Amino acid sequence: MVWKDELPPNSPTHFESPMAFKTYCFLEAMKLGYRYVLWIDAPCIALRSINPIFSIIQEKGYIMFVDPYGQSVGQWCGDDVLEHHKMSRDEAFKMPEIPTSVIGLDLHSVIGRRFLDEWHGMALDQITFRGTRKPITSTDDHYAIAWNKDNCISADPRVGGHRHDQTAAGIIAHRLGMVACSDGLRDVLCQKASVGQGTMVLHHREFGEQIKPLNAIYREVFFTEPFVRAPRRRLRRLVQKTKELIRR
Repeated sequence: MVWKDELPPNSPTHFESPMAFKTYCFLEAMKLGYRYVLWIDAPCIALRSINPIFSIIQEKGYIMFVDPYGQSVGQWCGDDVLEHHKMSRDEAFKMPEIPTSVIGLDLHSVIGRRFLDEWHGMALDQITFRGTRKPITSTDDHYAIAWNKDNCISADPRVGGHRHDQTAAGIIAHRLGMVACSDGLRDVLCQKASVGQGTMVLHHREFGEQIKPLNAIYREVFFTEPFVRAPRRRLRRLVQKTKELIRR
């Protein structure tokens, strides 16, 4: 199921509730009788078979992934949203952010349905997905909230912005005790957590007119990273340790 240049039926606009269309996509799939539903953002690339993802959905009732950047809800949540959900900033920093670029649910399971119900409820509460009680009237407003421009959603210097559906997903997953997979999803821009043998989906974000061809991505993932970059990193670490030993 694909939506292009349109929103699912009855979905609010991107200004009314940013990213709310995702919950409506799940609801539309459920309406059509699907049970195991996997959302994948357009910039994502399957590096390997995604059959194991559906096996996990069947086993656990859901699948979600650890943020490769190690970020938290506290870093990406507006003050109004914390107040609305009666949470402190310190509590939010203990909640891992959940990437919603790839997320799957068993819509017949208790945990899958509960997550979707709460996620959809937050999409409609006119604050959680939006990030602020104030209305969004322009693209500039949207990006200001997303990146906390001029401290528009929080004066806390640790707050980088608001992540709409991801912020909501992180809050719900924490409350429901849902456990994210430590591998499986990686981001092509993230050097902190490189692509491994267990990586099934790559979040590939590039901007501008020149987008890297798929073959080039595969070459980078399966050749350049394991056989060029990884050995170089190991060599640098070895040299550094050797220098430290010499100094001693």
